[in-house]
This record gives sequence, C-alpha cells and structure tokens, in this order.
Amino acid sequence: MAKLELIKNFPNRAFAEQAKEVLLNNNIPSVLKSPDTGILGTTSGSLFSGVNLYVEEKNYNRATELLNALFNGI
Repeated sequence: MAKLELIKNFPNRAFAEQAKEVLLNNNIPSVLKSPDTGILGTTSGSLFSGVNLYVEEKNYNRATELLNALFNGI
C-alpha cells in the first residue's frame, strides 16, 4: 500500500466529501478519516476534530493545488 499524506482537516464531513469528489474528478483517489462513525454519520467527537483527507504521496502536490484553489480558508 502506498504511503498516505494528510492534505487537509475539514471542519465537517460535508466539506470533506466535496473535496474528495473534486479529487476523484481529477483522477486522484483519497481517503477520509474521522471519528464520526455513528449510525447517523456523525458524533460529537467529529465536531471537535473534524475530518481528515488523505491522498497517496505521489498525488500530494496536485491535490494540494486543487484543494487550495477551492477550499482555502476552510
């Protein structure tokens, strides 16, 4: 398995899912990781730690460019 690099921590799953979709549309696979594994897709833990988005190391630079253009400041 390739080494994964943290691209960004999003304040909630909605933003993280949007970013994941942007990357997928640009042929960059990604992985989301957060504590929000509850039946409704969220827990109080995710409110404090957010949702982390990871990509393979080889895609890091391109993914960073794409996400900074769209999600800078989030």
